[in-house]
Amino acid sequence: MRKITLSLASWVALVLPAAASANPITVQFTGTVTQVPIDDLYGDIAVGSSIEGSYMFNSTAVDLIPADPASGSYTFSGAPFEMLVSIDGHAFAASDSVNIGVFDSVVDQYTVLALGASGNLTLELLLEDDTTTAFGNDSVPLPAPLLGAFAVKDFHLQQVASGGEFQVDGQVTSLRVSPVPEPSAGLLLCVW
Repeated sequence: MRKITLSLASWVALVLPAAASANPITVQFTGTVTQVPIDDLYGDIAVGSSIEGSYMFNSTAVDLIPADPASGSYTFSGAPFEMLVSIDGHAFAASDSVNIGVFDSVVDQYTVLALGASGNLTLELLLEDDTTTAFGNDSVPLPAPLLGAFAVKDFHLQQVASGGEFQVDGQVTSLRVSPVPEPSAGLLLCVW
Protein backbone atom coordinates (compact mmCIF):
# COMPACT_ATOMS: atom_id res chain seq x y z
CA MET A 1 0.00 0.00 0.00
CA ARG A 2 1.31 3.42 -0.98
CA LYS A 3 1.04 6.40 1.37
CA ILE A 4 0.04 9.75 -0.18
CA THR A 5 1.06 12.96 1.57
CA LEU A 6 -0.47 16.27 0.61
CA SER A 7 0.86 19.68 1.53
CA LEU A 8 -1.41 22.39 2.97
CA ALA A 9 -1.40 24.12 -0.43
CA SER A 10 -2.64 20.88 -2.05
CA TRP A 11 -5.46 20.62 0.50
CA VAL A 12 -6.49 24.20 -0.19
CA ALA A 13 -6.51 23.48 -3.94
CA LEU A 14 -8.68 20.38 -3.41
CA VAL A 15 -11.10 21.78 -0.84
CA LEU A 16 -11.54 25.41 -1.97
CA PRO A 17 -11.83 25.40 -5.78
CA ALA A 18 -15.31 27.01 -5.84
CA ALA A 19 -14.44 29.71 -3.31
CA ALA A 20 -12.22 31.58 -5.76
CA SER A 21 -14.84 31.87 -8.51
CA ALA A 22 -17.22 34.37 -6.88
CA ASN A 23 -17.63 36.22 -3.64
CA PRO A 24 -21.12 37.73 -3.74
CA ILE A 25 -21.76 40.75 -1.55
CA THR A 26 -25.23 42.14 -0.88
CA VAL A 27 -25.51 45.82 -0.01
CA GLN A 28 -28.76 47.11 1.47
CA PHE A 29 -29.86 50.74 1.26
CA THR A 30 -32.72 52.93 2.41
CA GLY A 31 -33.87 56.36 1.40
CA THR A 32 -36.79 58.70 0.81
CA VAL A 33 -38.48 59.90 -2.35
CA THR A 34 -37.63 63.52 -3.19
CA GLN A 35 -39.45 63.92 -6.51
CA VAL A 36 -42.32 62.19 -8.33
CA PRO A 37 -43.67 63.39 -11.66
CA ILE A 38 -47.31 64.29 -12.13
CA ASP A 39 -47.92 61.13 -14.20
CA ASP A 40 -47.39 58.74 -11.27
CA LEU A 41 -48.46 55.32 -12.57
CA TYR A 42 -49.15 54.03 -9.06
CA GLY A 43 -50.98 57.02 -7.59
CA ASP A 44 -49.71 56.60 -4.03
CA ILE A 45 -45.95 57.20 -4.29
CA ALA A 46 -45.25 60.70 -3.00
CA VAL A 47 -42.42 62.91 -1.79
CA GLY A 48 -41.32 61.42 1.54
CA SER A 49 -42.27 57.83 0.61
CA SER A 50 -39.78 55.25 1.87
CA ILE A 51 -37.29 53.49 -0.38
CA GLU A 52 -35.76 50.13 0.61
CA GLY A 53 -33.47 48.17 -1.63
CA SER A 54 -30.44 45.99 -2.13
CA TYR A 55 -27.96 45.08 -4.82
CA MET A 56 -25.63 42.11 -5.18
CA PHE A 57 -22.26 42.04 -6.90
CA ASN A 58 -19.17 39.83 -7.16
CA SER A 59 -16.30 41.20 -5.08
CA THR A 60 -13.71 39.34 -7.19
CA ALA A 61 -14.83 40.88 -10.51
CA VAL A 62 -12.16 42.45 -12.69
CA ASP A 63 -12.19 45.97 -14.10
CA LEU A 64 -13.47 45.97 -17.69
CA ILE A 65 -11.37 49.05 -18.53
CA PRO A 66 -8.01 48.28 -16.88
CA ALA A 67 -6.06 50.71 -19.09
CA ASP A 68 -7.80 53.69 -17.46
CA PRO A 69 -6.54 54.06 -13.87
CA ALA A 70 -9.23 56.63 -13.00
CA SER A 71 -12.31 54.70 -14.22
CA GLY A 72 -13.42 51.27 -13.10
CA SER A 73 -16.34 49.36 -14.61
CA TYR A 74 -17.58 46.09 -13.12
CA THR A 75 -20.54 44.40 -14.84
CA PHE A 76 -22.60 41.40 -13.73
CA SER A 77 -25.41 39.69 -15.65
CA GLY A 78 -28.32 37.61 -14.43
CA ALA A 79 -29.45 36.42 -11.02
CA PRO A 80 -28.24 36.45 -8.31
CA PHE A 81 -26.61 39.72 -9.37
CA GLU A 82 -29.50 42.15 -9.25
CA MET A 83 -30.99 45.25 -7.69
CA LEU A 84 -34.26 45.00 -5.79
CA VAL A 85 -36.20 48.08 -4.68
CA SER A 86 -39.46 48.62 -2.81
CA ILE A 87 -41.13 52.04 -2.74
CA ASP A 88 -44.17 52.19 -0.46
CA GLY A 89 -44.88 48.51 -1.11
CA HIS A 90 -44.36 48.61 -4.90
CA ALA A 91 -41.59 46.18 -5.88
CA PHE A 92 -39.09 46.73 -8.70
CA ALA A 93 -36.41 44.20 -9.73
CA ALA A 94 -33.66 44.53 -12.33
CA SER A 95 -31.27 41.63 -12.97
CA ASP A 96 -30.46 41.69 -16.69
CA SER A 97 -27.33 43.74 -16.06
CA VAL A 98 -25.83 45.34 -12.96
CA ASN A 99 -22.86 47.66 -13.38
CA ILE A 100 -20.79 49.26 -10.65
CA GLY A 101 -18.80 52.23 -11.88
CA VAL A 102 -16.00 53.85 -9.87
CA PHE A 103 -14.60 57.17 -11.06
CA ASP A 104 -11.55 58.54 -9.21
CA SER A 105 -10.49 61.78 -10.86
CA VAL A 106 -11.96 65.29 -10.91
CA VAL A 107 -14.74 63.97 -8.63
CA ASP A 108 -15.08 60.63 -6.88
CA GLN A 109 -18.19 58.88 -8.13
CA TYR A 110 -19.76 55.51 -7.32
CA THR A 111 -22.70 54.35 -9.42
CA VAL A 112 -24.77 51.20 -9.39
CA LEU A 113 -26.86 50.88 -12.54
CA ALA A 114 -29.28 47.97 -12.94
CA LEU A 115 -31.34 47.26 -16.05
CA GLY A 116 -34.47 45.14 -16.36
CA ALA A 117 -34.50 42.27 -18.86
CA SER A 118 -37.12 43.86 -21.12
CA GLY A 119 -35.31 47.21 -21.13
CA ASN A 120 -38.21 49.01 -19.50
CA LEU A 121 -36.74 49.47 -16.01
CA THR A 122 -33.61 51.28 -14.86
CA LEU A 123 -32.55 51.52 -11.20
CA GLU A 124 -29.58 53.67 -10.20
CA LEU A 125 -27.62 54.74 -7.14
CA LEU A 126 -25.33 57.72 -7.61
CA LEU A 127 -22.85 58.77 -4.91
CA GLU A 128 -20.53 61.69 -5.58
CA ASP A 129 -17.75 63.43 -3.67
CA ASP A 130 -16.47 66.72 -5.10
CA THR A 131 -13.49 66.83 -2.70
CA THR A 132 -11.99 63.68 -4.31
CA THR A 133 -11.23 62.13 -0.93
CA ALA A 134 -13.69 59.21 -1.04
CA PHE A 135 -11.45 56.94 -3.15
CA GLY A 136 -7.76 56.38 -3.74
CA ASN A 137 -8.18 54.30 -6.92
CA ASP A 138 -10.83 52.90 -9.28
CA SER A 139 -11.40 49.60 -7.44
CA VAL A 140 -14.81 48.72 -6.02
CA PRO A 141 -14.73 49.75 -2.35
CA LEU A 142 -15.21 46.64 -0.23
CA PRO A 143 -17.42 45.72 1.34
CA ALA A 144 -19.29 48.96 0.47
CA PRO A 145 -18.52 52.67 0.19
CA LEU A 146 -18.93 54.84 3.30
CA LEU A 147 -22.05 56.91 2.69
CA GLY A 148 -20.76 59.78 4.84
CA ALA A 149 -17.91 60.38 2.35
CA PHE A 150 -20.33 61.67 -0.29
CA ALA A 151 -22.21 64.97 -0.68
CA VAL A 152 -24.51 63.61 -3.42
CA LYS A 153 -26.48 60.48 -2.43
CA ASP A 154 -29.10 60.02 -5.13
CA PHE A 155 -31.46 57.22 -6.16
CA HIS A 156 -33.22 57.17 -9.55
CA LEU A 157 -35.88 54.88 -10.97
CA GLN A 158 -37.14 55.04 -14.54
CA GLN A 159 -39.85 52.70 -15.83
CA VAL A 160 -41.48 52.65 -19.24
CA ALA A 161 -44.98 51.17 -19.28
CA SER A 162 -48.03 51.28 -21.52
CA GLY A 163 -49.23 54.34 -19.61
CA GLY A 164 -46.04 56.26 -20.33
CA GLU A 165 -42.77 56.90 -18.55
CA PHE A 166 -42.56 56.84 -14.76
CA GLN A 167 -39.66 58.38 -12.85
CA VAL A 168 -38.83 58.63 -9.15
CA ASP A 169 -35.89 60.46 -7.61
CA GLY A 170 -34.75 59.93 -4.05
CA GLN A 171 -32.11 60.56 -1.42
CA VAL A 172 -30.14 57.58 -0.04
CA THR A 173 -30.04 57.69 3.77
CA SER A 174 -28.26 54.42 4.65
CA LEU A 175 -25.97 51.93 2.97
CA ARG A 176 -24.80 48.74 4.65
CA VAL A 177 -23.62 45.25 3.84
CA SER A 178 -25.96 42.38 4.68
CA PRO A 179 -24.70 40.03 7.38
CA VAL A 180 -22.08 37.64 6.06
CA PRO A 181 -23.35 34.03 6.03
CA GLU A 182 -21.57 31.34 8.00
CA PRO A 183 -18.94 29.46 5.94
CA SER A 184 -20.17 26.22 4.41
CA ALA A 185 -18.82 22.88 5.57
CA GLY A 186 -16.96 22.52 2.26
CA LEU A 187 -14.75 25.48 3.12
CA LEU A 188 -13.45 24.08 6.39
CA LEU A 189 -9.92 22.74 6.30
CA CYS A 190 -8.84 19.65 8.09
CA VAL A 191 -5.09 19.45 8.74
CA TRP A 192 -3.43 16.52 10.41
